Amino acid sequence: MSEILVSSSPSNREDVVGRFSVADATAVSHAVERARAALPGWRDLGFDGRSALLRRFRDLAAAPDRVEELARLIARETGKALWDSRGEAKLLAAKVDVTLNEGMRFVADLDAGAGACATFHPRGVIAVFGPFNFPAHLPNGHIVPALATGNTVVFKPSDQTPAVGAWMVDLWRQVGLPDGVIELVQGGEDTGRALAIHEDVNAILFTGSYAVGRALREATLDQPDKLLALEMGGNNGIIVLADADLDVAVAETALSICASTGQRCTCAGRIFVERAIADEFSDALIHVLERVRIGDPMDDGVFMGPLIHERAADHLAEFRQLAADAGGLRVLNVEPDLPAPFVGPGLVRFFSSAQPHPYQREEIFGPEARLYPVDDLDEAIAAVNDSDYGLAASVMTKSRSHYERCVGRVRTGLLNWNKSTVGASGKLPFGGGGKSGNHREAGVLSTLYCAVPQSHLESDASFDPASLPPGMPKP
Repeated sequence: MSEILVSSSPSNREDVVGRFSVADATAVSHAVERARAALPGWRDLGFDGRSALLRRFRDLAAAPDRVEELARLIARETGKALWDSRGEAKLLAAKVDVTLNEGMRFVADLDAGAGACATFHPRGVIAVFGPFNFPAHLPNGHIVPALATGNTVVFKPSDQTPAVGAWMVDLWRQVGLPDGVIELVQGGEDTGRALAIHEDVNAILFTGSYAVGRALREATLDQPDKLLALEMGGNNGIIVLADADLDVAVAETALSICASTGQRCTCAGRIFVERAIADEFSDALIHVLERVRIGDPMDDGVFMGPLIHERAADHLAEFRQLAADAGGLRVLNVEPDLPAPFVGPGLVRFFSSAQPHPYQREEIFGPEARLYPVDDLDEAIAAVNDSDYGLAASVMTKSRSHYERCVGRVRTGLLNWNKSTVGASGKLPFGGGGKSGNHREAGVLSTLYCAVPQSHLESDASFDPASLPPGMPKP
C-alpha cells in the first residue's frame, strides 16, 4: 500500500484539504517514461498546435468561477489571505499571453546572414518543482514556457500544497493535452530526489529555499548536462532616504514585510533609513504594523493569515529570540490572540548598519524586519549589498537621481523605486544571484532555459572549386 500525503489547512488542522498517493522511485520513473514517450509527438505538433492548446488553458483559467475556485483552494491550503490568493489565481492565464506574445521572441530563429542561422529546440523532459507560497503561479511560470517550447513536464508540487498542484494538472488535462505531456508526482524529499536524479530528466526548474536548491545541485553534480534553474530565497532590503514621501515609504515597507505573512522570497527583512528620519519612520511603521488585520484567510477583511505550519511559527520564534544577541532592540512584537501558526509582525532596531549576526543575515520567512540607521545613500547601498542573497531591493526617495545612483550599484535582480519589494512584472526578468539563484532568470526570459540553440551554416550552391583553400585537392 502506497504512502498517503495528507494536506490540512494551516488555519484549521482539522480541515483536511485532500489525501494523495506519494510517488515512490518506481512511480517517478514511470511518470518520466510517459513524459519521454510523449515528447516526439508534442515537439512535432509545432508551435501553432501547441499554442492553440495553451490558449485553451488560458481561457479555462481566466473564467471567473475557476479563478475564485482556485483562489479559495489556495487560501484554504496555504493560509494566504483571499485578497492575496485571488491575485495569484488571476496570474495563470496572464502567463500564457506573456509567454506566447513576448517570451517566444527570445527563442526565435536567428539569421546572421550568408547562410548562418540558429534555431531553438526543446530540452526534453523538464522537472518542475513548485513552492508552497505561490503553489499555482510559480510552477505555472515554468510549465507554460516549457510546454510552449515543445518540452514535456513532470511536476512535483510542494508537499505542503498537493491539492493546488493536482487542481492545476487537472485543468491542463481538460484542454486536451496528449497523454504524458504533463505528469504529476506527489511527495516530499524522497520523491523530489528520485525525480531530480532521474537520467531521463533533462532540466530541473526549481522554486523554493536555498537549502533545497543546494541539495538539488549536490544531487546532480554527476549530471553536468542537466540544466538547473534555481529561484530561491531573499533577505531583501529597502532604502528610505530623508526626502522620501513618508506615507508612501511606510505603506510600501509594511506591505513588503507582511505580504503573504512574510512568506514571499521578495519580502523585505532589512530597512535602511537615513538617521534624520529614523525615529519618525520607525514610529509611523509601527503604527501601521500593529494594526494589520490577522485572522481567517477565508475572511475578505483579513490582510494576513497564518504561516504554512507550526514548524514555521517555531522557526520564527527561535529567530526572534536571537535579536537581542545580535544587538537589536525589539520595538514591536504583535502577538495575535490566535493559535500557532498565526503570528504577527515584528520590528527590531539596530544602532549601526553592520550585519554580522545570523539573525541579520538569514532569510527568516516570516513578518519580521530589522531597521538600521544610515548616514547617506552610499552607506545604504553598501548595507543592502552586505548580504548573501541578491534578489530584490527598493529605494524610497523623491529624487530620481538618487534612485538612479542605486541602479547597477545595488546588486539585486530586482530594484524598485517607491514601490514595495514584493512587486514584479511578469513581462520582465525575475531572479537574482548569491543564495537567491543561479542567474537563470524567470519571468519573460523563462523560455530561454526551456530551449537549446542549434547553429547552422547553410548553402544550396553548386560546387565551386575556387572555394577550396590552398593545398586542398579537388574532388
